[in-house]
Amino acid sequence: MQLLAVALGEAKHARHFCGELAPSQTCFAATTNDPYYEWGLYQYTAKDFLLNGLKLASATQKARANGQKQGEATGDIAMSTGTFIVDTGGIVRYTYYGKIAGDDPDIDDLLRFARSLKTGA
Repeated sequence: MQLLAVALGEAKHARHFCGELAPSQTCFAATTNDPYYEWGLYQYTAKDFLLNGLKLASATQKARANGQKQGEATGDIAMSTGTFIVDTGGIVRYTYYGKIAGDDPDIDDLLRFARSLKTGA
């Protein structure tokens, strides 16, 4: 299984943050939103913030309580998030579109799903 991350920013950002936060992963950086649009992601709108503002505030408080802090943002801070699992044949087998920043699927669920593809279960 190979994991990779794609983020908005420059190559220097991928080197720095991937090396610090996920040294065993392959990280890529895109300087435009184009790869995000290709995967069906979009820029959050005022409507998104109105619908999900309480969730965002709650997630922010939870992260702070766990000692996490937001560093300087790079890229487009209004860009939506997504998680995808693509098999070795290039077929997208799993998609998750975040409703707010930090809205990510459970990592254990992702790993179970990815491993089930590997075993054919």
